[in-house]
Amino acid sequence: MPRSLTSLNALITGGASGLGAVIARRLAAEGVNICLNGLSSDEAAAKEHCTVLAKEHNVKTTYVLADVSSPEGCESAVKHTIEELGSVDIVVANAGWTKFADWSDLEAFTEEEWVRSFKINTLSPLWLFKSASPHWQSLYASTHRAGVLLTTNSLAGLTSTGSSMPYSVTKAGQLRMVEGLAYNNGPWVRVNAVCPGLIVTPWSLRYGEERINAMREAAPLKREVDLEDAADVFVMLAKNESITGKHVTVDCGL
Repeated sequence: MPRSLTSLNALITGGASGLGAVIARRLAAEGVNICLNGLSSDEAAAKEHCTVLAKEHNVKTTYVLADVSSPEGCESAVKHTIEELGSVDIVVANAGWTKFADWSDLEAFTEEEWVRSFKINTLSPLWLFKSASPHWQSLYASTHRAGVLLTTNSLAGLTSTGSSMPYSVTKAGQLRMVEGLAYNNGPWVRVNAVCPGLIVTPWSLRYGEERINAMREAAPLKREVDLEDAADVFVMLAKNESITGKHVTVDCGL
């Protein structure tokens, strides 16, 4: 049965803005203490968000500067969360990377950019999992409560769509990662992915008005995905003790 999240502790990568910031707010509203992760360019926004969450929801908050495109960065983020909050019960692997490129242009991404996509979009959830897993196993042994890893995926992980081929390929790989981690490591952890459709943010506005309107029109609900609706799914998956190894689409019917 779904459990209360009150007093649990969550690490959210890429949590300073966009969907990550909304997920953090929704979890804080459930009584979850929050550790936001980002790069130096995110620090001011993340610290401000931490201050607001602590004041409005009476939870503990902290920020960790770490590059989760490396195993060392992932380990640092998890370690900081445990040291500052006391444990890490929920990890939301929300950070991702891409750039806009025509799928037919095979020279649009350098080999280094392909590798960067793979590290952040596919390997980062694995590295976070490996860093948190000893804590989760110990937690399960003492409380019989499973740890939770949730990843921000995309419709691009399910079909040949999205901002670029590398993004779609590496998000598809992430889905197989989610399944493999869940199926081979239960019952002490639950691992699931959320696959939103079009979410309009400052970044996605780079699609251009014409393409965004076409994507809205293609959806049966004739609109983009609301950030709050997408964040709701993360909260549900954090609570629900009977779902693991799955991806949940939030796509207005696409």
